Amino acid sequence: MKWPWLKGRGSRNKLRLSLRCNGRQIAYVLSEPGLNQNLPCPLLRWGAIALDPELAFEPAVDQALQALNLNAGEVIGLLEPEEYQILKVDTPNVPNEELKAAARWQIKELVEKHLDDLTLDVMHVGGDVPRVQRQLFVVAARSTAVELRSKHCAAAGLALQVVDTWETALRNLQTLKARSEGLQERACAALLMMENHCLLTISAGGELFYTRRLDHDPRLAARATGQLVVKAQQEAPLGFEYTPGADYLSPQDDSEESVLIIELQRSIDLWERSWPELPLARLYLLSAEHGEAVAALMQRELGLRTLAMGPAQLFSGIDEAELSEPARLRELEACLPLLGAALRQESRAL
Repeated sequence: MKWPWLKGRGSRNKLRLSLRCNGRQIAYVLSEPGLNQNLPCPLLRWGAIALDPELAFEPAVDQALQALNLNAGEVIGLLEPEEYQILKVDTPNVPNEELKAAARWQIKELVEKHLDDLTLDVMHVGGDVPRVQRQLFVVAARSTAVELRSKHCAAAGLALQVVDTWETALRNLQTLKARSEGLQERACAALLMMENHCLLTISAGGELFYTRRLDHDPRLAARATGQLVVKAQQEAPLGFEYTPGADYLSPQDDSEESVLIIELQRSIDLWERSWPELPLARLYLLSAEHGEAVAALMQRELGLRTLAMGPAQLFSGIDEAELSEPARLRELEACLPLLGAALRQESRAL
């Protein structure tokens, strides 16, 4: 999305800086677009820096951005999920130049903020795929969030030119992965799984068709890695006959079906009913750790080919040896939503 007051500056600097701030830290990814169209894509620098708890929020953000000492010709600011809504509405029967104005009235009862406090952008569901009744994605972002990002970037000598969303960033990443497997025209799903966020998208031909935010299930990774086995002498139920070396698998942890898996299946079922001509070819999982194990578990539960999108395999600037350090692994998780933003193509409308 390009907002009217974010003016691009002519620059010979071809580097792209993608940023996000979750209130506790600033995460960043520095890349050079177009340097390599094949996997792995090169990252020049990535990481996260904590905000100073002794400072108020705004000066803490300014200080952190200045401390990074990053320079780029293009700066992308990624909104946090709580700072915007993405809604799907029927496409109004108006010329393209009037779509935003028409969509504004369609969503007035659906948004959490007053319309005057929101900045809108729209894009067609599925791009130009023919449909009897076409639909729009409407992104309703808090204007203050957009303005603050521009202000903080300016204080650090950076020119914010693009404001992006997690949904479109994840679309970019799964499109790259699907293209590498010759599935660029097939419908593929992607699940971003983080500690506090879970996001599902379905794309085909480089266009976003479906998106849904889900509740994270921390037990899923524990189940996939066998960490839910509880020692018998610690939590064995009454009547359990203990023998040395025996383990007790908690019925609550093992037998209760994952809410995340249930909601994923519901989304897949809805997709199959809504787009029968585009059956899902893959589910890609993006996670900072345990991706292979969780993908294998999901494939068994869902009956859908599921593959992990390992960040170190997608981007050459991520060293797997570094990820053995817990602090560096946490930084990588903070950067996961930014990886797709680093792949943004200028030709896209959103």
